[in-house]
Amino acid sequence: VLPPRLLIDAVFFGLIGYLSWPVVANLLQLDGTHQQMNASFDSFRLVNTYGAFGSVGEARYEAIVSVRYNETQQGEWIELEFPCKPGNVRRRPCFCAPYHYRLDWNIWFLGFKPHQAYLRRRERWLYQL
Repeated sequence: VLPPRLLIDAVFFGLIGYLSWPVVANLLQLDGTHQQMNASFDSFRLVNTYGAFGSVGEARYEAIVSVRYNETQQGEWIELEFPCKPGNVRRRPCFCAPYHYRLDWNIWFLGFKPHQAYLRRRERWLYQL
């Protein structure tokens, strides 16, 4: 005879497994359609999907912020390295918890299409730095 606690755990494990099947089928695209993002698959909303980005593009544009110290002369442009922005592949990834590198995060979004319209509309502050 199983202890009551083990029996309850087994029932909940089975229930979550049963309710998770549509989520797993959606993840693996077993029905031949595209994945549903941010969808609920049962009336109790116990198991759901979450997708911050609905699709991943084939191309990635990377915004590079450069400065020149002397505007009046033909000076060399120097690329700025941000701690948490993708850049040098030999640099280890940053650890930013519990804080958030806001500037790095905003610049990271500039790489998504349509990045030109995004720059003109929302990221005008970047040109004023």
